[in-house]
Amino acid sequence: MSQDLMFQDRIRTVVQDAYRAIPAGGGREVAQRWYAPEELADVPTVAIEWALGVGNPVRDAALSQGETVLDLGCGAGIDSVLAARAVGSTGEVIGLDVLDDMATRARRAAEAAGVADRCRFEVSEMEALPFDDASVDVVVSNGALNLSPRKSRAIAELVRVLKPGGRVCIADLIVDDDLPPEVLASDASWAGCISGALSERVLQRKLERAGMTEVTISGHLPLSIDHLALYPLFNAEVIELMRRLIPQERQDRVAVAVVIKATKPTRTVERDASAAAAVMELMASGASHLGDIPPDAIEAPGVTVRHLKTVEDIQLKVLDVEPGGSTPHHVHPHAHEGIVVAGVGALVLDDRDEPLEAGSVFSVAPTDRHRIANRGPRPLRFVCMDCFVE
Repeated sequence: MSQDLMFQDRIRTVVQDAYRAIPAGGGREVAQRWYAPEELADVPTVAIEWALGVGNPVRDAALSQGETVLDLGCGAGIDSVLAARAVGSTGEVIGLDVLDDMATRARRAAEAAGVADRCRFEVSEMEALPFDDASVDVVVSNGALNLSPRKSRAIAELVRVLKPGGRVCIADLIVDDDLPPEVLASDASWAGCISGALSERVLQRKLERAGMTEVTISGHLPLSIDHLALYPLFNAEVIELMRRLIPQERQDRVAVAVVIKATKPTRTVERDASAAAAVMELMASGASHLGDIPPDAIEAPGVTVRHLKTVEDIQLKVLDVEPGGSTPHHVHPHAHEGIVVAGVGALVLDDRDEPLEAGSVFSVAPTDRHRIANRGPRPLRFVCMDCFVE
C-alpha cells in the first residue's frame, strides 16, 4: 500500500466533506461583495444562495463571443452563468466541480438562467481534467485552486487544456505571512482556502514554471476575520481560534483576495517544431563527432560550450562542465530547458538546489537566476536550448 506522505488524500477528503456538510453558501451578503447588482440580476437565486467565491474572474477575463470557457471549481454556477452570457450562443462554458451536488446546482442555475444550451457540467478532480489538450480558450476559477493539495499538478493541467494563446483568470486568496499553526491545522481553514493559500511570489513562480507568460496578480483586497466569518466553511470554533491567536493588528488582513491572469504562449508548438527541425538539420549536416564542432568563446573557467544550431531565436548547445566547475550565474528572457547527458551535478537557483544526473530534464522559468554546477568526479555534459541568450 502506498503511503500518503504529503497527506494529499486526507486534505482532499477534508475539503470535500466540509463542502458536503454546509447547508448553503454565504448567500447574497458574500455575493454582493464581488458582483455588481446588474450582474447578480442575471443570476438565479439557487446560485446566489451558494455563493462561496472570493472574486469575480469572469469580469476580469474579458470574455468574447464564441469562446470556450472552463469554469474550474464551478460550485453552484454564478461564474458559469455569467460566462455563458458573455460568450453568447456560439460559445461554450464547461463547469467542473469535484462534487456531484455542486455540479447539479450549477446545471439547475444554467437552466433557470436560460443558458443551458451553451453549458455543460462535469464532475472530476482539477488535477486530472477530463478534457483534450488545447481544447479551451479561457480557464476561470474562483476560490478553487487553493483547495488542491497538488497545485503544481493542477496548474499543469490548466496549461495542458488551454489552446496556444489561451489565458487563465483566477480569483483566489494569498497569504504572505504564516498563520498560527493551530489555525492552519484546522479542517475549516483547508476548506476555506486559507491553509492551502500560497504567497504571491510562489504562485507566480508556479505559473511561470508551467510555461505561462504575462503573469499578473492584481486586486489585493484584504479579508478580515469578520469577512471570513460570512463563509459557512469557517465554523464558529475556528473563527474564535483566529480571534484569539492572530495578533490584533493583523486581524483585518488574515488573507488577501487577488486576481491572477496569465497567458499560454502562442509559440509553444512553433518552438518545439523548430527545435526538432534544428536537430534533424544537424544530423544531416555530416558532422561526425561533437569534438569537430569548435567551442564558443564563453569566458567561464572549466566550461566548454559548443553551439549546435540556431533556428530563429532558439539556440541548441552542448555544455561540458569540469569537476568542481560551474556555469556563471545567469538568466534568460524566456523558459530555458535542458537534459543531462552524463555526470552528476545540480541546478542551483537562488532559493534551492535541484540534483541532476544523466537523463535529468530540467527547466528554468524566465528571469530565474541560476547556474549548473558539477558535483561529481567526471565532466558534466548537458544539452540546452536558449543557453546564454540575453
